[in-house]
Amino acid sequence: MNLVIDIGNTRAKLGLFEQGKLLENQVTSTAQLIDAIKAVLRENAISNIGIASVGASPDDWRAQLANEVRVLQIDQLTPAPIKTTYNTPETLGIDRLCGAVGAYHLFPKHNILVIDMGTCITYDLVELGGIHIGGGISPGYKMRLDAMHHFTARLPQVNPPQIAPSIGVDTNTSMAFGSFFGIVAEINGWIDKFNAEYANLKVILTGGDASSFEQRIENPIFAAPNLVLEGIHSILKYNTQPE
Repeated sequence: MNLVIDIGNTRAKLGLFEQGKLLENQVTSTAQLIDAIKAVLRENAISNIGIASVGASPDDWRAQLANEVRVLQIDQLTPAPIKTTYNTPETLGIDRLCGAVGAYHLFPKHNILVIDMGTCITYDLVELGGIHIGGGISPGYKMRLDAMHHFTARLPQVNPPQIAPSIGVDTNTSMAFGSFFGIVAEINGWIDKFNAEYANLKVILTGGDASSFEQRIENPIFAAPNLVLEGIHSILKYNTQPE
């Protein structure tokens, strides 16, 4: 059994894999992460741990975990099942890389567009054969609302509503409407662009905001909320002995 961990700036996601299948996952704060890992180790026979972090993390995970299990800390130089032609691979977000690997693991016979909806929205194209060629980054839903408040004199601070307004009828709803449906149009535009350029394109939607948008997207998509965990596990398996 393997444990994989996706560490963000404030939260971390843990996933248990056995025979290549995700059995369960949990979310914890980064402050409680070491305790959460130790709890999993007490309750399960873990062979390997794979860790990918976009935020701060201990320099020596083995010391933190008392050398209880083999730990692979994944970065942009870690051997992976796909290749990237990104001009600056050292700046490629590890979450983007792991998402691309996870997508290739799920759909190895397709061209793939990965859309990860978090603080920022990232787009990554993986060509048939497992070649990551790049993509794009744009502001996420909350970031767009925050930016309008911070960079203007009078627009208010608006948090993303649970249900997007059908039209803006005041300043708050106009900001929410513009941000939400601007993202919808952006995503549909990206999908149309790459559908025109790549045959047999599979579109994968993931990330914390994905569930708010997946029903609004006109093109067929595959929702994969645990895509980064799948990618971390694929890289872990690529670098270790079988579970």
